[in-house]
Amino acid sequence: MEGSGMFGPENREELTTKGYTVVRGVLSNEECDNCIQQYQRWLQEFPHDDFPPSMHSLISHFNTGHMEPTWFVRLRAKSVFAQIWQTSKLLTSIDAIAIGRPPEDGEESFEEPSKSWLHMDQNASRVGLHAVQGGVYLEEACEDDWTLEVLEGSHWYFEEFFEGRQDAARISELNIFYKLTEDDIKFYGGKGCQKIRVSVPKGGIVLWDSRLVHANARPRKDREHPGRWRYVVFVSMTPAHWASEREMAKKRYAYNNVVMTTHWSSQGVRTHGSGLSISGLPTKIPEIATTNEAKELAGMVRYDFKDGKSNGPQMPTWKVSENATTFTRANIYTVCFVLCQVLIVIVAYLFNLF
Repeated sequence: MEGSGMFGPENREELTTKGYTVVRGVLSNEECDNCIQQYQRWLQEFPHDDFPPSMHSLISHFNTGHMEPTWFVRLRAKSVFAQIWQTSKLLTSIDAIAIGRPPEDGEESFEEPSKSWLHMDQNASRVGLHAVQGGVYLEEACEDDWTLEVLEGSHWYFEEFFEGRQDAARISELNIFYKLTEDDIKFYGGKGCQKIRVSVPKGGIVLWDSRLVHANARPRKDREHPGRWRYVVFVSMTPAHWASEREMAKKRYAYNNVVMTTHWSSQGVRTHGSGLSISGLPTKIPEIATTNEAKELAGMVRYDFKDGKSNGPQMPTWKVSENATTFTRANIYTVCFVLCQVLIVIVAYLFNLF
C-alpha cells in the first residue's frame, strides 16, 4: 500500500538547504476525512466529554500509534520515505498523533509569543543526519493554525551549537532531546535562522531533518479559519540495515506487546507503554498492520539485504562524547557503591549469625 505523494528534486533541495519540506498528496481528502472520523469516534469513548491528556496537541498515550487509522496513514507514507532514502527496506516508528482543539472554544490557549517549546529531537552524540521526521496532516494547516514551526536552516549549526555548550550537550544526551533557552534561540537568530510557521495542505506531509529546531505551534488569535481542529499522524522511517539485533528486538517487543516507540526507528529505539487506559485502548495489532509489508516496517519480518536492490545510505556516525563517558563512569561508580553497601550488610548479618 503506497501513497501518491512524490518526494521530488525540489523537496530534496529544500530538505537539504532549509531543513524541512512539504510533500503534497500522500492521502486524498476522502481518506483524510475517514481517518478523522475514526479518531472522533475514539474521542467519544472518553467519559464526561473528557479529552485525552496532551502536550501542545501531542497525544503519546493510549497506544494511539497502534490505532487502525494511524497504521493506515503510516503505510501510505512509506513511499515518501522510500524516495528519501532510495530504498523500500525501511523500519518505521510507532509514534504519536496530534489532535488539537480550537482555542476559540475555550479548551485550549492561543499562541503566546513569550512562551516557546522550540527543541531538537537529535542529541549531541549523533553526527550528521540520523532521521527525517514527518507529520501527515489530515486537515489543512495555514500559518496561523495549529502547525509546525521551525528555525529555518538551524540544522546546519547543530554540531557547532553543542560544541560550544557542553551543559546543553550533556542534557541532550540524558534526555535524548534538547529544549532551547532564550539564549540558545538568540544563537540561532545570530546565524540568520528565522522562525517560520509551516503551511501544510490536507493530505500532505511535512518533513524535517532531525537536527532542525522545531516545535508544535498553537493557533493565533483572529486566524483566518477559526474553529479549525488539528489532526496529524507523526511518521518517521529509516533504512532497516542501520538496526542492530538489539534494536530489532526492541521493535519486535513493541509490536508483540502493542506498545509505542519514539520517532527513532532504527537506532536508539525506545519503547513506552500506553501509560493510561480507556475502553477503546488498542490491545491488539489492527488487521491492517498484519500484512507482510507492515510487519517488515515493524521489524517482525526481515528484509533480504543481499537481493541486489538498494539498501539505502550507509549507517550514520556517532561520537562518544566526554559527557557520555562521564555519565557512564558515574553510573559505574554508583553501582559499585551500592554493591559495596549490600556486601557490608551481608557480612554484618553473617557475623551476627555466627
